[in-house]
Amino acid sequence: MRFRLKNLPILWKTMPATTITLGIGHLPSDHDRKTQLDVHLHLNCPATPISMGERWGPQSIGASFTLQQATENRHEEHLRVCGCDWLCRLALEERMSGHVFTPEEILQRRPEQAAPAAEPKPAPSQSSPEPQLAKIRRALETHDFEKIEGLRDVLNPGLVQQIADDWRSDLPRETKDAYAALLLDQVADCVRPIFEDALASPSVESRAYAVCVLTKDFGRFDSMLVNGGLDAAKVDAAVRTLS
Repeated sequence: MRFRLKNLPILWKTMPATTITLGIGHLPSDHDRKTQLDVHLHLNCPATPISMGERWGPQSIGASFTLQQATENRHEEHLRVCGCDWLCRLALEERMSGHVFTPEEILQRRPEQAAPAAEPKPAPSQSSPEPQLAKIRRALETHDFEKIEGLRDVLNPGLVQQIADDWRSDLPRETKDAYAALLLDQVADCVRPIFEDALASPSVESRAYAVCVLTKDFGRFDSMLVNGGLDAAKVDAAVRTLS
């Protein structure tokens, strides 16, 4: 079902300098591309930093949201066509950490490939992934979960593939839990064996990550929480649905 914003009261005519375009797109059914959808980040609005709107001809209308509100299921299609579904993974990270991201932190975590085409970036050096890969491997080997949390921000498809190639089913369980913690917001096919294995982990966190990744439904994380923490019974019930 298409989600529309036309009953919402906010009308935009111009965007201030503190507003950053995160994505622009059109619904597949809009063959004439008459209605443009957009997603913006507002650096001067920490309470509701994400806005989503529609523009047709000279008119535009939309609304502002928190990160959690913006990534509710009803907005899924809008985010996807604008190339902003990465915000759903960021919202999951926000819920898991208990820390509400500032607009600047959201911007820092935007994947390079998610930047609008109007904002070209210089091509990265061919040697640039290697130092990051070495840091990631060291953090995985030493089970440094604090560093692993920060290293999620540097992941790109190439690094994810290399990390997945490093993984083996005979690794120590704590090392495999470290892999799951690093890749908890990735859904590429190459990570599936890691999370299929994680379904049997003693770590309730790893099992919960596995449920979300394997179903590609990060909203399920909330359904496994009780009083702000993961409930092992709820996690195991979700795991059984995948067996």
